[in-house]
Amino acid sequence: MSIFQFKINTDVVAWYGAIVATSGLFLSGYNIFRDKAKVVVSYQKGMRFLNALSPYSENKDYFIITATNKGRRPVAIGNVAIKYFSGETFILADSVSNQNERVITEEKPETKVVTDQSEIYFSKLYYIQVFDRAGREYRKYLGRFPTFKKFWYLIKNYAKK
Repeated sequence: MSIFQFKINTDVVAWYGAIVATSGLFLSGYNIFRDKAKVVVSYQKGMRFLNALSPYSENKDYFIITATNKGRRPVAIGNVAIKYFSGETFILADSVSNQNERVITEEKPETKVVTDQSEIYFSKLYYIQVFDRAGREYRKYLGRFPTFKKFWYLIKNYAKK
């Protein structure tokens, strides 16, 4: 004769199975979302070099665009461009060279593009575009309320006509 009796309630087993299955589903979804390539674009303006080597100069201000991979998959960065409110788009020359070195991974999570900022008009700049070699585009809007600024720019130019 046994002193201990062990009863399994079917409702408890059903709830346990539902909780384990739901948590497994959320964990799988999180891993899939985290596994994707996720590029974040940032910028710095007015930067200068100390002990500058060619082709850079100590007497110029530079505009530096950084593409950082926050995901797990490697991303090969292609061209970097800037777009003005008027619709004009300019590809930065530094992004065209050394494209084989612009693969960002978990071990090397960022790449930088440096350009002379003397010909960039920041008051008219809408956003920065970073393209990867698969054709995806990542954007960084400049300033607050960029859509409102674009709308205001279109109204001003329409009123001039």
